[in-house]
Amino acid sequence: MSDIKIQSTVYSIIIITVFMALLLVYINRKLVKFDPLSQPKGVVLLMIMLTETIDGMVRDKTNDEVAKYLTPYIMTVATYIFLSNIAGLFSLETPTSNYSVTLTLGALTVILIEVYSFKARGAKGYIKSWFEPMPPFVILNVLSKFSTLLSLSLRLFGNILSGGILMSVIYQMLGSVSKLIPFMGQFNIMGVLVAPVLHFYFDLFSGVMQAFIFITLSISFIAKELPEK
Repeated sequence: MSDIKIQSTVYSIIIITVFMALLLVYINRKLVKFDPLSQPKGVVLLMIMLTETIDGMVRDKTNDEVAKYLTPYIMTVATYIFLSNIAGLFSLETPTSNYSVTLTLGALTVILIEVYSFKARGAKGYIKSWFEPMPPFVILNVLSKFSTLLSLSLRLFGNILSGGILMSVIYQMLGSVSKLIPFMGQFNIMGVLVAPVLHFYFDLFSGVMQAFIFITLSISFIAKELPEK
């Protein structure tokens, strides 16, 4: 029997998932002990600000009833994507550079889109929407569902993967430049000096932006299926 090879990103996925679980336990303990009459600070203040920001984004596009259930999902996905995107800063493989991960995240959003579409239209209206404006358009409507999935998953996957590849190329280039500096030998001094700035952009800043773009698109796609306010 041939050996089963496990992708390196699997270990990163496990580590990030465990870390998220422990982080949620820690945050929950802080919130339980927090006195509502006192001034929030530290983790509690950060969670209040983050929750209000994301909840405001969801409510602005949807409504209070939808936000009650959608906000926790959006916060969880945003946190997972952000932690996955910055995994490279901690010498871990970036899970979002694995298409199976971004495809799964995209599929979850697409499922929610269909769930809210079904709730908004009812069974009859939902089935009818697949054949609008005319029955032959069912093929285009099906393709439209897949295009949403591909749009969400490929955008996140492509941006993170390209950032990782670009950093590898830059490291190699800086290593070659370092060899030209006398007495440096094989030590990549240029990489040490330049890489932190580039990591700030490709891992931290880009990680935040890609998480923001994903949740913004998810909210917009779901809001599109809801009745107009």
